[in-house]
Amino acid sequence: MGHRGLLAAIAALALIGGPASAQSPSNAPWFGVPTPGPVSAPDKPTFRTGPGAYGPAPAHVRPKDDARGSLKGEAMMADVRRIVDFSLERKRAGDLLYGRISGLPAEKAVVDWSVGKLKASGLKDAHAEPYPSEAPLWLPVSFEARVTSEGSPDVVLASAMPIRNRTVKPATAEGPLVFVGRGSPAELANIDVRGKVAVVNVVPDDSLFAAREKGVARALERLGAVGVINAVESPGNLLFYDNRYGCDAIPCFLVGGDDGAFLESVIGRAAKAGKPVRMKLSLKAEERTGLTAWNGVATIPGKSKEVVIVNAHADAWFDGADDNADGLAVFLGLADYFAHRKEKPARTLVFMVSGGHHTAIGAAAFIKAHPEIIANTVLVMNLEHLAQINVTQAARTDPGGGAPGPTGQPAPGGYGSGVWTANTTETTKQAGAVNATPFVWALMGKASKQYGVVTSYEPTPSAPGDLGAYIRAGVTSAQLISSEVYYHSSGDTPSTISVPGLERAAAFYAGFIEDVAKAPRDKLKGPPPPRP
Repeated sequence: MGHRGLLAAIAALALIGGPASAQSPSNAPWFGVPTPGPVSAPDKPTFRTGPGAYGPAPAHVRPKDDARGSLKGEAMMADVRRIVDFSLERKRAGDLLYGRISGLPAEKAVVDWSVGKLKASGLKDAHAEPYPSEAPLWLPVSFEARVTSEGSPDVVLASAMPIRNRTVKPATAEGPLVFVGRGSPAELANIDVRGKVAVVNVVPDDSLFAAREKGVARALERLGAVGVINAVESPGNLLFYDNRYGCDAIPCFLVGGDDGAFLESVIGRAAKAGKPVRMKLSLKAEERTGLTAWNGVATIPGKSKEVVIVNAHADAWFDGADDNADGLAVFLGLADYFAHRKEKPARTLVFMVSGGHHTAIGAAAFIKAHPEIIANTVLVMNLEHLAQINVTQAARTDPGGGAPGPTGQPAPGGYGSGVWTANTTETTKQAGAVNATPFVWALMGKASKQYGVVTSYEPTPSAPGDLGAYIRAGVTSAQLISSEVYYHSSGDTPSTISVPGLERAAAFYAGFIEDVAKAPRDKLKGPPPPRP
């Protein structure tokens, strides 16, 4: 062996077992796992995109008589951005849980702005209607999720967002971290969570709305956990909020993808090194009562006193671009389009800006205030979650790097190594109709057949979201709706909205309104859904 070869061999041995072993993964800060960064920037997509990206598939379906451009995607996208701005004003004001929250200033501001847009479109009776928020509004005042381990600097999880618990008493917890997977009964049967902070791997099957981990936090609380971290497998490091992941008394949090990947990686490496990792949780919250929320109502008179209601909710957690700025933007475009058509619609159109359903139920207040409208209503359509770009997880890796693969090279680590990609369509829409007939379901089938909207393979007799109160009132109700990984998160930004998707949705609903307005009433009204 030559002199250079000897030096190389010595260097290689040093890497394996020499002085450098003091910084081996078991001894390095956080076991060699890089610490996660801040909350993802709202103006940058958290899915992979580049100069060669195709972008969303174009739309070629706008009604020929839309001379004003009411249903042009770019015009509606400008409204999406303005609606999101109302949320961002509250973020700049320092709200910890920000958004267009019913009963708080941003919700009133966006309803007033929408009413102004409706008046400008010629709907002269457009006005805002107050209604009481019947349930107290829970809001966090201060909170922290801090990870500790001997020999490593503390890490405060930037994306940690507390979830409403059933008490407003200050809640604190400290204990060793335990990873419980998805929290299924099979997993929990073999894991002792007593006195520990449990980390749940929440996999948003389409979204938090569909994820099976809803309710796991309360099950863990009953088993003796002192705190719960719901780690959402998601792009970037986003804030999430959803009450379905809360606890009764102990502190429970949602965290984004990077923070969740850090916890999972560190827990595994700490166990291998025989060292504990602990979590300190703290939470103070308040309940606000006596709040007033707002609906907005406007009418386009038709040839008949019978009514078709067009509904879109204005409230949102965080930016709320898909939930529901895009629905409200399409709603305003449709109002302008129908207000300027030469011929009156066959039935009267009532446009209802709902104060929301996340905290204060706008549709229920509208039904109570307007029994005469409800009595004459043949169908209500809800515009919600209409144009978000479809994003899927292509790969998931350990932020600290993985074991060597077939080439002998270790898998790369770091954040952003979990790859999320977009395709050229929007999220798949559930075509839902309740108290409806097969005739209504067939009309909804035009969304995919004529307008290029990607829908479920068959219609479903259910309609989540803002339609609940209408369904309970027996009104025939229909909608296209979807929710993606960005649902109820700070990643639900205008950068995730498809401009052609807005145009596709608007064109379908313009045709749907026309079809419903002309259809005999007995062809629309179907039997109520079976009781659960």
